[in-house]
Amino acid sequence: MALYWMSMIPRHENDASPPPCHLTLAALAVLALLSGAFSTACNAGANGQQAIAREQLFTLSYGPAEDQLDLFQVQGTDGSRKTRIAMRDGVFWFSNGNSSKVLRLSSYGDILSVVYNADRNPEPALRSGGTAGKTGRIIEAYPFEAPGEIAIDSENTLYVEDRMPPERRVSEGGTGASLEYAVLRFNKDGKFIDYLGQEGIGGTPFPFIQGIFVTESDDVVVISIEQEAWLVHWFDSRGGLRNSLKLPRNALPKPGGQEGFLASLDRVVPDTKGRAIILQVDYSREIVDTQTKSRSGIEYAGSWLYRMDLARGAVTDRWEIPPQDMSSRNSEDGSTRKYMLVPELLGVAGERFFFVTIDDDSHTTVSILGRLNKSVRRFAIAIAQDELYFNTMSLSRDGVISALLGSRYEARVVWWRFDKLASLGVGPLK
Repeated sequence: MALYWMSMIPRHENDASPPPCHLTLAALAVLALLSGAFSTACNAGANGQQAIAREQLFTLSYGPAEDQLDLFQVQGTDGSRKTRIAMRDGVFWFSNGNSSKVLRLSSYGDILSVVYNADRNPEPALRSGGTAGKTGRIIEAYPFEAPGEIAIDSENTLYVEDRMPPERRVSEGGTGASLEYAVLRFNKDGKFIDYLGQEGIGGTPFPFIQGIFVTESDDVVVISIEQEAWLVHWFDSRGGLRNSLKLPRNALPKPGGQEGFLASLDRVVPDTKGRAIILQVDYSREIVDTQTKSRSGIEYAGSWLYRMDLARGAVTDRWEIPPQDMSSRNSEDGSTRKYMLVPELLGVAGERFFFVTIDDDSHTTVSILGRLNKSVRRFAIAIAQDELYFNTMSLSRDGVISALLGSRYEARVVWWRFDKLASLGVGPLK
């Protein structure tokens, strides 16, 4: 979600506690819809940016069937749960927390596998009709509570966040954190293998999980959040713990070692180059009235990426994230409002960092920051107003951005082929 700096309000006003859910562009969309800021459509190529062609692959209707999604509490769940998308080698996985199931589909929308909670879903028609085995489709039951973040390795092993049953949850002494989440592992045939906790297989549950990632070597990285810190747990493909790191909120790196900044950790993802992580940190500073010497507010001071070696916990490189200078014209009086958008880190592909922003007029921008030359290029991608009721994105290791877009009547699965950047004259990703 893009960060607006038009007033003296810090980005994370309540940053001392973990968010109740993963923030996506949908959060910004809701705010914009309420304020009437959206135009009737999203016009790719705004502000002189080069537009990247979008390809719509297939759609999913809303409902309880095995080929449907519940994005808006169709089944009357007790809260809005996560839905996530992941793509690998042209195959898509969807975790749908509201319906407690995980789907795997081809790029044509054909069902390849369904793992579902039998107590919360009807019997799949594929199974009841006796056709699953004949068509090669996999139908498996598993008592999911609330599947969320997902990742897939090169062997098609599925890693999916789920909430532990009440009797397996732990209250951490000292911090008072509630440890409620595990990372379940399923093999390519949809069979449950085991689960990962903080120490590895069968370990202590995690606090709120912000992301699950699989590296090029099939290591698994789990990013979680507790009250005073972010936690990084890095496992090998067998489930053994390689490294763990705690990132206290009050000890974040400062640009050039400067003091007086208020730092907010926005995003953590694994690097593609060795055992390291990438941090996006946003900064603000207090405004002091020169006459009264009193604090009068907070202003934006910049955003940076840091590469941190996981073994040593030391910063080894950094990149400044240039904000987007934007303007919006008031249709009533013709006045122009100036503001800045700070891109949100989506992930890393090869030598480039990918960011996403969305402006007042529902224009969506992908910014790409080069690791070596530290230059930024921005591209417009088309997302219409009526597709922003729900939005979740993922970035593949080769630079394909996939999205699940929730319109009023259907969910649309689309992608943008940034892996073809060489044809755009900016060189290959790898």
